[in-house]
Amino acid sequence: MIKKSVFFLFFYLVSSVILGQSSTFQVWTETGCRGKLSKKFEYNLSLTNRFSDFKLVTFFPQLTLKYKLSDWCKPSLDYRMISDREDNGNYLLSQRLNFNLSLEKDIQRMSASIRFRYQYSFKGITSNYEPEFDNAIRVKPAISYNFKGKIIKPILSSEIFYNPSFGLYGKRVTRIRNFIGFDLNLKGPHDLQIGYFFDQKVNLPNQNNRHVLSLDYCYNLSYKSKKETTKKS
Repeated sequence: MIKKSVFFLFFYLVSSVILGQSSTFQVWTETGCRGKLSKKFEYNLSLTNRFSDFKLVTFFPQLTLKYKLSDWCKPSLDYRMISDREDNGNYLLSQRLNFNLSLEKDIQRMSASIRFRYQYSFKGITSNYEPEFDNAIRVKPAISYNFKGKIIKPILSSEIFYNPSFGLYGKRVTRIRNFIGFDLNLKGPHDLQIGYFFDQKVNLPNQNNRHVLSLDYCYNLSYKSKKETTKKS
């Protein structure tokens, strides 16, 4: 059953890429750090840069606060200040809040999760609706597998954007973002993820799809080595 589910999701990702029409290629990088405020509260600080045609087209710092309600339920709040490049070279600013609820379940070596997100923008970046920057409801199921003795942990996910407004493009799914990649289980406080996104607009004009190479690095400030743990115990 698990193998069939993984195969179906992989086939769906590949089919989406093949059927895509107009498209662009981008590179997204994210660097940051995370730590703990208490046993229940975590924080994350990060900076994301998005490049297209050798130009920085979007960048945003983000602050995340996450609460561990239980081992399988984690609500969180993100704050972003987004800068997006126009065709004339100017960068327009917007602020956004993400209200998240993540549910996770481990099944032997496989992990299944789903994230529900409501994003609220204080100021729209463009006059037309853009699912990346305007108000939206997003649902993101994902699966990963932890191979015994391997540093690579493969990940598959698919995220759906829904516009809840009553405007011209409201009450519809507006974007589907598929991802395939892997986490590298590095020793020490370093987290690294490498992957590929196929980012597809749907039910909107100018459906320019994006092929994205994603590189994420995070430093864990709360990491404690085995030696430190042994000394304290």
